[in-house]
Amino acid sequence: MQEDRPMLVGRISAEISVPADLNDVCQWLIECQYNPVRLGADHLPAIGQQSWLRVALPITAPRAVLCTLWLVEEAGPGGCLLAGTLRFVAHPRASEIRLSFDGRTVAAMRPESHRGRSDDAARQLLELIGASIARPRLLSTTG
Repeated sequence: MQEDRPMLVGRISAEISVPADLNDVCQWLIECQYNPVRLGADHLPAIGQQSWLRVALPITAPRAVLCTLWLVEEAGPGGCLLAGTLRFVAHPRASEIRLSFDGRTVAAMRPESHRGRSDDAARQLLELIGASIARPRLLSTTG
């Protein structure tokens, strides 16, 4: 039996600092779990199309939050554009947290001429997530 889904290839990762705390992160992730976030083409120029940001239930630890993330096409069959893990780690004495993404892109984004585009997409996604945690109304949801 052969599946009709695009194959996830092209490992990508990015990391940034975000001025937030883990309580805000958990609240944002739980809200997004029940109300996926709609992203326009201008939100992620490296991808250049409308999509939905979906997250799984977060796993928490004393200074960390871990969550699975999918970026899914809005148009057509709703194929997966990228998937991976979001990690939020708080420093014991600093007010910022480290936000990192480790995942894979679909084969369609992997051609060598667009190799940097997937890394740009991961960084843009992290910056967008960080900004929306700080300002929750930044992105629209299905709700």
